[in-house]
Amino acid sequence: MTAGVAVLAVLSGTPSFADVEPARQAAAMEVKGKAGGVLGKEFGPENEGDPVSFEVDAQGDNPLNPTGDFHVVHRNPDGSLVADFSGRITSLYAIDEVAIVTGTIERADHPGVPLELVGKQISLTVYDGGRKDRIGWVWGFFGAPISRVQGTAPHFPVTWGDFRVRGDAGQEAAAAPSSERVDLKSGATGTNVLAVLGGTSKTPQFFGDPLRFTVAARIAPGDNADQVKGKFHVTHHKPDGSVVADFQGRITCLATGGPVGVATGVVTKSVDAGLVGKPVSFSFKDGRTDRLGWLWGFSATDEPINDCQSITPFYAPDWGGLLVR
Repeated sequence: MTAGVAVLAVLSGTPSFADVEPARQAAAMEVKGKAGGVLGKEFGPENEGDPVSFEVDAQGDNPLNPTGDFHVVHRNPDGSLVADFSGRITSLYAIDEVAIVTGTIERADHPGVPLELVGKQISLTVYDGGRKDRIGWVWGFFGAPISRVQGTAPHFPVTWGDFRVRGDAGQEAAAAPSSERVDLKSGATGTNVLAVLGGTSKTPQFFGDPLRFTVAARIAPGDNADQVKGKFHVTHHKPDGSVVADFQGRITCLATGGPVGVATGVVTKSVDAGLVGKPVSFSFKDGRTDRLGWLWGFSATDEPINDCQSITPFYAPDWGGLLVR
């Protein structure tokens, strides 16, 4: 497993990018395009009405060794510059129509941002929704933590331009999910994520082992990401029923953008008492192929799991499904 990205294999399926199988390495990942829009009131009165643009050109076979660059421009409504910065891509993980890229700023002109930008890390989450593309971002120069292949939800709907995401089939792709669905309670309001799904592991070390995930989280209207109420429960058994992992906990942060969501949490109960208090993260894609992603912060050698950030959703369940609303 790769220190800093994958974690202690108490549950199979966490991506291991150092020892990718040859068949997976042949499936190149790519994010290309330029798009943007105008910031809304949710970005504060000082930014409302500002035009922004994002350009990404990234490609690679190994998520930790991609090539490419990014370019971000933020202007005031009168056209004067707030910030213009660009740099190189440092990680790329694309599955289906969702990709997360991280990068390092190498050039910057930022009269409206009184901070040092060059050398800082950034994260971009790109959703290729056809005519409904979206992007999300995390800026390290504002003090936000950045870990490779982690990003937030694509919270910003672009109004011009186009992003194209080409991803691999997913490390844990199933043959075909069943028609079983999950349903939110009638009249549910606010921001909601519900996942009840599972299947068998395709990772060689745990091939055929049954996995089950339950995640339910909600932000009430008017509340913020840290005011989420929710819980999760994860189980991993051997085919004979013996327990490999069984842990549960509470959700501590939730962010959504279109059909994509990310949640972080902390373990509160586990058959392995050593996991209690450890952080976890989940990602969700509610689409033609539902997908779930996860990272477990169970090893001190791994890069930190950051609030409201996770990996690209990669696991296609054999049964069940999920909803992002």
